[in-house]
Amino acid sequence: MWLLVLVSAAGCWQPRYFEPRENLTGASPEGLPAAVYEVARGDDHRARGQVRVWSDGARARYGEGDEEVVDLHVAFELENNGAGALELDLASLQVQALQIEGGLEPPLAPSEVEGGARAEPGATTRVDAVFRPPTAYPSDIDSFDVRFAVRDSQGGVVGEVTPFAPMPTRFGPSRSFWGDPAWNGAYWGAGPWGFYGSWGWMPGAVGRRCR
Repeated sequence: MWLLVLVSAAGCWQPRYFEPRENLTGASPEGLPAAVYEVARGDDHRARGQVRVWSDGARARYGEGDEEVVDLHVAFELENNGAGALELDLASLQVQALQIEGGLEPPLAPSEVEGGARAEPGATTRVDAVFRPPTAYPSDIDSFDVRFAVRDSQGGVVGEVTPFAPMPTRFGPSRSFWGDPAWNGAYWGAGPWGFYGSWGWMPGAVGRRCR
């Protein structure tokens, strides 16, 4: 009986990985599939660059109070190829359209953020964000969208929404990241955007169906 409990719990606690459903033309430094967006402002291209967006997936752990929590990771690389600074607007960063076991959840702000949000001309910066969806099992997460915005040094802002879906189950040496992407340390180590403007995972495992 306890063996069945452990097997069921392990299945529910397995990480779940996600990939963008659009602009899937790039990769993260670790080789994960990333959505790529071009940033451009006006004809002089004073503010221009790229944003790469990806996820290392959802993982379960015990929190500080021994509660069961799930960490959903999303990362950004902001590459600045223009003459002015670009900055990821952390205040507007959120997960929305979050589907858990077929139900829609309210938007989530990040619980943890690491990295530098501001990219000076000729530089690339990275931001890693962790969200805490209201579930103890990564397998419960069906899909989600990530809303983010980038600001330039002149006050211009452009927003984007990237939808994420579970990665297909694949195996083979050519796509090693389908197994278990490496999260260094605790978690981690293209279409045009248009012009700038204002717009915006043991108890309870018996009998549980894990996806």
